[in-house]
Amino acid sequence: TKAFDGTETVGTNMVLVFTAGAHGARVDQGTCRFASTNGATVSGTSAASLIRFWINNGSANTSAGNNIFLGEVAMAATAVTALGTGVLAVNFLPLPTGGLNLPAGYRIYAGSTVAAGGTNVAFAISAIGGDY
Repeated sequence: TKAFDGTETVGTNMVLVFTAGAHGARVDQGTCRFASTNGATVSGTSAASLIRFWINNGSANTSAGNNIFLGEVAMAATAVTALGTGVLAVNFLPLPTGGLNLPAGYRIYAGSTVAAGGTNVAFAISAIGGDY
């Protein structure tokens, strides 16, 4: 994503990662790794990128005032193959000890600074947590 404020339109380079439920939620971990697109065989070298994360107040992320920068994860350029361990390497988003508490309806969005590169290479971004 080119925007540094989380205002990119959700799509290829910006994704919704997590939404807190009606009573709020706690996120314990955010992860990023390389994956394949639609289960296709990956090959080549991925592009170096940053995956940036934002907390959104539950309103439109396209308005900068609704987003707060949470952090970023560096994704190094990696030679990827269907058999390579680089595809499985997981990079973690630093979060507070004890997890990140989110009010009801708050969201976490993530965006990449550049496309994943390679052939059939994608970023897999996830959050591990749960609702109260």
